[in-house]
Amino acid sequence: MPLGGLQDELDYILDRRTQRYWVAYLLGIPTLFIYPLVWMSRIAEELKSKAIEIGIDGPYTSWWHMFGWNIFGLPLMGPAVATQRFFDTLNKIESRMNETLQG
Repeated sequence: MPLGGLQDELDYILDRRTQRYWVAYLLGIPTLFIYPLVWMSRIAEELKSKAIEIGIDGPYTSWWHMFGWNIFGLPLMGPAVATQRFFDTLNKIESRMNETLQG
């Protein structure tokens, strides 16, 4: 497992080089930050697919969970709910992958 940070972890788990977040963030400035939200929602959906593929029980993050909570749940702490589910799914995937590597 790479030790470089979140971006490297995502690249490793998804088995491809993902777009750098800072690029998505910069592209978000002229798009009223819709671009990084869509970028993060896509990553969330890919994590959901990976979790299902390796047999992890839900609930999972997903495109709609990330996008919906960030747009419609904004006054109700929606981004915090979406981020918690995102990192919960990511942690479950990493734990399962570590178990596989060790055992």
